[in-house]
Amino acid sequence: MKFRRIFAIVKMEMIRQLIDPLVLIFTTLLVPVLILIFGLILGDSYGWGPDYTIFEHMLPGFIAYAGLLTIYDVAAGVAGERETGIQKRLSTTPLRTSEYILSQMISYTIKPIIQLILGLGIAVAVGYRPLIFFGDAYNVGQKLLGCLLVIVFMVVFTFSSVGFGLITASFSKTANAAGGLAFIFIVPQQLFGSFIPPYIFGIDPIGWAMPSWYAARGMGLIFGGTPFSFWEIWVRLGVILAFSILIYGLGIFLFERKKRR
Repeated sequence: MKFRRIFAIVKMEMIRQLIDPLVLIFTTLLVPVLILIFGLILGDSYGWGPDYTIFEHMLPGFIAYAGLLTIYDVAAGVAGERETGIQKRLSTTPLRTSEYILSQMISYTIKPIIQLILGLGIAVAVGYRPLIFFGDAYNVGQKLLGCLLVIVFMVVFTFSSVGFGLITASFSKTANAAGGLAFIFIVPQQLFGSFIPPYIFGIDPIGWAMPSWYAARGMGLIFGGTPFSFWEIWVRLGVILAFSILIYGLGIFLFERKKRR
């Protein structure tokens, strides 16, 4: 395995995400803008309960929604590479499939961390104060552990979105078609497992089928200062990990089968 080739693909993928206006605006900057707007409008509203503002209820779901949009990014990007012949050209190089897949994994480990930093940065700017980071009851080590756990939730969840994107691209002939089909996986998770928590409307059973809800709820527990020993945090992380392994594995299988045709 040549790490120079892996680095070259990672660099190419990150540049694509920065120079493609639709990817940059839709999958990277959309959620920070939504956080800014909703934070300013709902930051003082307690309409969903006396303890947390509506915005505080929504914020973990917004962070998860940023990872959810990766489905569109991967679907359109992979289908676009196939449409323009990039994948065929890559197949004539010494690049191995394992190196290509590893480079994609690295790319989509970096991006969710960037999305997390942008989203939380904007939220803090409009008044959000997660207890795990701003509470006086937590020492530096606990705050660092909380930060690490949130990153793990975000990265692991994003891999499930990468898997959904690969699945979508496998059934699409063009980048435009893949971008449209991606919403088959995005919309249900957006409605029932992201910034509108299903418990608000008593539809938790629907949320249990959505990877995004496990990520949003897990990060919300951490933001709220829930002890790290609390079972729900680890159960939700385990469920997301299982979802991601299953979905990502299926996505790679379909991607490989499509590439052989």
